[in-house]
Amino acid sequence: MDIDIQDIIIPLVAFLIPAIGLLIREIHYRRKAKRQAADDSSKVLKERKKLLEEMLPKAEDPDTKNHLLAQLDEVNAALLGLYAKRLRQTLRDADLPPEEILIEDGRSQLQPQQVARLAQLVAEVNVLPMSLSPQDLLVLGNAYYYMEQYEEAKKAYDKILTLNPNEPASLNNRGITYRHLERYDEALADYNRALELLPEHPDILNNRGGTYYYLERYDEALADYNRALELRPNHPVFLYNRGTNYIKLERYEEALADFNRSLELRPDDPATIANRGSTYYHLERYDEALADYSRSLELRPNHPATIANRGGTYYHLERYDEALADYNRSLELRPDHPDTLHKRGNTYDALERYDEALTDYNRSLEIKPDYPDALNSRGHIYTKLERYGEAFADLNRLLEIRPNDAGTLYDLACLFSLWENSEKSINYLKKAISLDKKYRADAKTDKDFDNIRKDPRFKKLVGEA
Repeated sequence: MDIDIQDIIIPLVAFLIPAIGLLIREIHYRRKAKRQAADDSSKVLKERKKLLEEMLPKAEDPDTKNHLLAQLDEVNAALLGLYAKRLRQTLRDADLPPEEILIEDGRSQLQPQQVARLAQLVAEVNVLPMSLSPQDLLVLGNAYYYMEQYEEAKKAYDKILTLNPNEPASLNNRGITYRHLERYDEALADYNRALELLPEHPDILNNRGGTYYYLERYDEALADYNRALELRPNHPVFLYNRGTNYIKLERYEEALADFNRSLELRPDDPATIANRGSTYYHLERYDEALADYSRSLELRPNHPATIANRGGTYYHLERYDEALADYNRSLELRPDHPDTLHKRGNTYDALERYDEALTDYNRSLEIKPDYPDALNSRGHIYTKLERYGEAFADLNRLLEIRPNDAGTLYDLACLFSLWENSEKSINYLKKAISLDKKYRADAKTDKDFDNIRKDPRFKKLVGEA
């Protein structure tokens, strides 16, 4: 007899769907009951604590007072354990490790409601006598870390390390905290000590690599990332970090390989997508860069750096109105960022809106007075506006910052030609060509030199004599 498979599947599905629904409801009710029991316990303990604290001042007999103090200690310990348990669960609910070695992964900050919940629990913990339990202190330190309260996190880790100076998780976590406080030498000292205790721990190697990265010691960072990935080859965070380090080393193909592999493991990570976009940008694959920046912004809409980077890509594609829109949005989110102000100024320059360009360059240089790119750009605008004295002040300051920069010397040669000072123009051009021969060919066709083109010294410099 033939059996129709549907005769089996349909009744089975009809049975399973209600059964699954019942199971989900049962899990929900149990969790709710567990939370209610914890809340009830907390309420009872708080009432008992309040009663004991009211009784203590009235106790005249030393034995009675000692007995009440002992009970109060027990209540405080029970409350602390309860709050520490809640802290652990809150961190787990946010998919964060409550009491583990932390990984330096550029994690975006918690949602506001998660921060509020952690802040409430931390406040409850802090009114109690502090436990000397390293586990509870580690949970507290990690909670502060994820709330971005780095000084408070460091204090919690300090207490653990006072009790046990050779506790590797606390050394590592304090190292990450020092990094966020920009105390890089202390971060390195903690990582080095942790790696003496756990020499082949991939997370600590990765974290130390992050501090080398921030110190611009990219070769040492790369060595740590490579070793971490030898020990744990398919860790998306390690691949991401090594990719960002490859960008700094201008090894863009290797960066791209790491970001692609990381995204196979973690497909919708906005930071990795954005950094792959930056890699495409450096490889002049602008359409792919745009696609990645836009995808990253779908996942993380208000990230000012990604918005500004997409603006830079639009700029290179000469889509200036779109570039301007992105720079404006980025500056709404991060108003005084000198690099974004400078780049918006460049966009205004391309649109021949010179007064607005100058406003942005001026603001950028108020925030960062010796910012070379902004000095260079403002010098060029002043030259276009025939404000030659101001142009010279900017380009001369730039030459003080970068004394042997051939490009700046060439720009000064152009400036003095326009300013009709052939002596200084030829002297600066001679220096520029001695440092970089490409400026000989550039000068042959550059209209800025029309005022001195017939000068025999100029002809000799460019090889036309």
